[in-house]
Amino acid sequence: MDLTVRLAAGGICAALLAQLVRRHNAEIALCLTIAGCAALLAAALGLAGGVGEVLARARELSGLGSALLAPVMKCAAIGIVCRIGADACRDAGSATLGSALELAGAIAALWTALPLLSALLDTVDALLRA
Repeated sequence: MDLTVRLAAGGICAALLAQLVRRHNAEIALCLTIAGCAALLAAALGLAGGVGEVLARARELSGLGSALLAPVMKCAAIGIVCRIGADACRDAGSATLGSALELAGAIAALWTALPLLSALLDTVDALLRA
């Protein structure tokens, strides 16, 4: 909870600073916004270790291989990165580029999830043949 409050406060401060600077220099404001995003993401990565531990435990308890759990984490990461990138594009005044980035992210996430779909189809095939 403490980290969440600090991250929220940092995000609000970066947004306010960017808004103040935007009146005089939009390019520097955009750079400040991107730097604020990078700082917040770097701070939030500390939480990723705990998520990794829980996923490792889930893999051990379920008997699933990492080949099935890794795409889930990759899809989440793709979604986060593309969302932040698309919002940065919109802040820079290019909504079309932001939408294109979101579309590319969705396609990349689907491509990343193909091993899950393949495993599901193999399971269904094995059940139908049994």
